[in-house]
Amino acid sequence: VLNDEMFAILVLMALFTTFITTPIVLSIYKNTNDKSFRTLCKLGDLDSNDKATNELRVLACVHGPNNSPSIINLMESIRSTKKSSLKVFIMHLVEFTERSSSIILAQNANKNGSLSFNRSSRVEWLDQLYRAFQVHSPLGQVSVLSKTTISSLSTMHDDICHVADGKMVTMIILLFHKRWRKVEMENEEENNEVSQHQMVENIGHGWRGVNQRVLKNAPCTVAILVDRGYGHGPQTLGLSTTVTQHVCVLFFGGPDDREALELGQRISNHPAVKLTVVRFIPKYVFEGNDMSHPSTSTSSEKSNNLAISKVYPQKEKELDDATMARFQSKWNGMVECVEKVASNNIMEEVLALGLSKDYDLIIVGKGSSSLVVDRQVEHEELGPIGDILASSIHDVVPSLLVIQQHDVLLNEQTPLSITNDNVI
Repeated sequence: VLNDEMFAILVLMALFTTFITTPIVLSIYKNTNDKSFRTLCKLGDLDSNDKATNELRVLACVHGPNNSPSIINLMESIRSTKKSSLKVFIMHLVEFTERSSSIILAQNANKNGSLSFNRSSRVEWLDQLYRAFQVHSPLGQVSVLSKTTISSLSTMHDDICHVADGKMVTMIILLFHKRWRKVEMENEEENNEVSQHQMVENIGHGWRGVNQRVLKNAPCTVAILVDRGYGHGPQTLGLSTTVTQHVCVLFFGGPDDREALELGQRISNHPAVKLTVVRFIPKYVFEGNDMSHPSTSTSSEKSNNLAISKVYPQKEKELDDATMARFQSKWNGMVECVEKVASNNIMEEVLALGLSKDYDLIIVGKGSSSLVVDRQVEHEELGPIGDILASSIHDVVPSLLVIQQHDVLLNEQTPLSITNDNVI
């Protein structure tokens, strides 16, 4: 039988334990969803002599076998041959639905999230993709790990960001929710000659939502690949030292474009890649006028996509000039650098580069450019320039890689703009 004194002591002990447990747990538990604990990674951080921090770690997200050639060729393009190594994490994204095939696939998954491969499996292509990367491992210091995530589209971004954070990934590569495939058609007007045309396939707006949520929550640089057959042609990079691929970086200015230039700098190391950097300079800057251009500030207020609006334009220009100066000093004579004064119709100049068939891949920052923000953007996750080059209206030939540098302020303030997210 408890007396009053013993009962009071037990009650006080229970209250003390209840109130002290929460702060103790919070003080020792690292919340994986808390961005303040994350070590932010970007491509510019790789420019060091420390081998441990000079390793480029890439998380490549793939949907199926159609993505394999482009992902392989893209990884081969950024494979460094001497100074730093490349570590590739291949993540197979599988949508979990209530269909029996999806449930069985999930049940066959190992505890670590990877699948048990067998020769009759419908994901045998992933094993082949893994072996394709291994071919270049001895020469390019490439190591590859594969993983499969099976989840609903509404939560898949959590899996991607969790893996990227846990593996300390420098860059996540996502695939655009539309893909282009070439079909041969006979032209009756030209004596039934066979010509190639591009057809656009939409794999679902739900995948667009996945990309947008990853862009918002990723702890590192994110790249979206608009694949028009990069690596599907008769010539691929492989181990060749002859120039077989031509890559162009469009530089307008801002953090995203500087990150795109960092990636271009790494690609220029490959002996089989010819890199061209095209810098667009606003006309008012070229003429020496005040940097506070009236249309720039107005446009920046209208678009949350522009990281350039986070700081003063003059400071951005100084950072851009310093970045380009270092790049030209390091790669003088080895990389073609072109400067263009941006005209009033920047859209036509960008399209001209896309229609010229001179390049196999165009790299551009998502946040560029404030010169064209008045244009109605169809795909905000690509930014204004990327949206122009990804339009299915124009017969743009090269594939496109849109880069977004991680920005905590930008991610917290940018709302998601997802159209028909529930439509698959």
